[in-house]
Amino acid sequence: MNAVPDGHDADTSRAPLDAGVRALLDRWAGEPAMFAGTTPGTTDGIPAARARFAAQLTDAAGLPPRAPEVREVGGVAVRVHRPSAPATDALVVFVHGGGWVLGDGDAYDAVAARLADDLGAVVAAVDYRPAPEHPFPVPLEDTLAAVRALTADGTRYALVGDSAGANLAAVTALTLRDEGRAPAACLLVYPPPDFEGRYPSVAENAEGYWLTAADVKACSKHYLAGHDPRGDVRLSPLRAPSLAGFPATIVATAGYDPLRDAGHAFADALAAAGVEARRREHPALVHGFYGFTAAVPAADAAVTALHAELAQLLTR
Repeated sequence: MNAVPDGHDADTSRAPLDAGVRALLDRWAGEPAMFAGTTPGTTDGIPAARARFAAQLTDAAGLPPRAPEVREVGGVAVRVHRPSAPATDALVVFVHGGGWVLGDGDAYDAVAARLADDLGAVVAAVDYRPAPEHPFPVPLEDTLAAVRALTADGTRYALVGDSAGANLAAVTALTLRDEGRAPAACLLVYPPPDFEGRYPSVAENAEGYWLTAADVKACSKHYLAGHDPRGDVRLSPLRAPSLAGFPATIVATAGYDPLRDAGHAFADALAAAGVEARRREHPALVHGFYGFTAAVPAADAAVTALHAELAQLLTR
């Protein structure tokens, strides 16, 4: 169940849960948990979970204003969203969330179109093949192949990702840094940058705020498919030998998110490595707010501010 537990936001040490978020979660209270009915290592329950996830995104993000151009780039499906009013020649590559399992390009069309219009930029949304049918490292390899092909001509670009997509975007930025073709900037929204650490926010926000601790565990198992994550920076960019040279990055977190503290740790590690890291906290919001803009005014305002800041980075 996705209902907000009674009293969870009464802790005076942190901001109350936003009223718009509460109303949205109450609307979804009778629905199963995100990964309910799924079994790691199988496709059991996956179609139903994907359908629920897509329906919730449509409910919270609205419908896209126009259909994207769907093409194959570097052997990977990419959905190209053109802005209503072009303002920059920079390309923005968007990598969607959904725990490497549930989201797809179609479900995120409204989110990617909003990104294109806010920045006045062409947005190429990578529709990587998901787990469990295509577990690690396939989603990462698809993302790398698409970004390499999209930027082969030296195009100035930014990487944007939310949740699992932020993990893929961060690893892609590190990989392309080492190839001498790093993005100009990154926006990472509630990233999971570390498969090895244990963070207090996972227990603190374990239930009732859309993404649960059980969901985090389930999607990780679907993605890993038995792979040992220890020592693998393709999964845990926070644990890279060096983060120096990482592009200017906005790391956005939500107060009521199991991934909150991991996001803070990544922003702090970037800053410690000399990276221009902008840690943007949203204490009253939940995981998923990047796609809740049509239903939650506070989420809409947060995304507007994040996009404006990214646009500013791209003008330098």
